[in-house]
Amino acid sequence: MKPMLMALAILSALSLAHPLHAQAPAAPACAPAAGLTFLCGLQNPEDVVLVPGTRWIVTSGMAPGAGLTAVDTQAKAIRKLYAPGTATARADRARFAGCPGPLDATQAVLHGLALRPAAGGRYTVYATNHGGRETIEVFDLSVASGGVPVVTWIGCVALPAKLAANSVAAFSDGTLVATVLMLPGKTFQDAFAMRKTGIVLQWTPGTPAFVELKGTELVANNGIETSPDDREFYVASTPTRRVYAFSRATPGAGPLRFAQLKDFGPDNIRRTADNRLIAAGLIDDEPACGGRPKDEKGIQCPLGYAVATIDPKTMTATEIARGQRTPSFTGTASAAVVGNELWLGSFLADRLAYRSLK
Repeated sequence: MKPMLMALAILSALSLAHPLHAQAPAAPACAPAAGLTFLCGLQNPEDVVLVPGTRWIVTSGMAPGAGLTAVDTQAKAIRKLYAPGTATARADRARFAGCPGPLDATQAVLHGLALRPAAGGRYTVYATNHGGRETIEVFDLSVASGGVPVVTWIGCVALPAKLAANSVAAFSDGTLVATVLMLPGKTFQDAFAMRKTGIVLQWTPGTPAFVELKGTELVANNGIETSPDDREFYVASTPTRRVYAFSRATPGAGPLRFAQLKDFGPDNIRRTADNRLIAAGLIDDEPACGGRPKDEKGIQCPLGYAVATIDPKTMTATEIARGQRTPSFTGTASAAVVGNELWLGSFLADRLAYRSLK
């Protein structure tokens, strides 16, 4: 494995995106703990996205072959969507002419999901991939008879040489923006020292490759999301505990504004049904773990979690949940609200967690 990929694998708390990653201590059972109930039998389900108007969540798997999984939030059951034995493909060569072919489901290491509406009540799912190739993988998602999601691989966009994407988001015209956590020559020690390490890339349909968006250099660029009107995009900077807003119309101008979170580093960010942003991450100043991380080992210790929603216009953050540290579930990276339940994804665990918001 390339040195950069090995380093990314170690620093899991920053949405670490690679096949070899630090593992949380094995839990003895799937029993509830610390106010959380678990849905077990998953592999590092780092990201969770809600399929609008349904009971289904799609989650990723940051382990080779884990692929994509559908979660029935009512029945508390899982269904494999894109994994060995279930993977289907239908290449859309008009949209993704540069893609060499379908993703090998046995190698797929997916996370950093994004979901956009498509024609005919369908959805397009985008995922960063590190298994076999560094790409953004693209899937068509439909809800079949009986309300069960079905996923088909349709294309990919390759990342520039020596770069690995961390998260991806899409505008309505198909343009993609993806974060790079660590540029070549940068280290995680740089990130912990609050030095800029990452950037945002952009791919426009019909062009051959991603290009760098100057002015988007941040400390460990992590989660990313777009605005409903396509005018802005938002990027999480985990060590600084901030979410930044950027204008799409003024490339190179730098951030417009930012939300400052109190005591946790935002990992993935997602737009909610009411067009706020929801951010989840680790409470990063844990005395039992030696305080704020100083190196990669600091984030392998079990840490508590927090979740907040953010008004993208004012960047005012409102905390909606937090929880204490527990070895049963650490590495919190994403959140989705389904009715009165909060669902949490993890880059370290073998499970998803859920709890009531009441």
